[in-house]
Amino acid sequence: MELEKRYISSKQLHKYVWMLVGVFALMAMTFPTAMMRVSQKEKFHGYHVKSLPIDGKFAVSEK
Repeated sequence: MELEKRYISSKQLHKYVWMLVGVFALMAMTFPTAMMRVSQKEKFHGYHVKSLPIDGKFAVSEK
């Protein structure tokens, strides 16, 4: 049984790499905007991202 070797051309490989770099760049560019929008919400006041506080309990909203 012979293994068939398949080669990908360097042009095609570069295309895939640049697409992945582009997707990563888009996520990196939108992250600060998302972080800023979440930090402006009253529910998450004092936290820079939507996450659990250090003590591990959710903040209770006082309305």
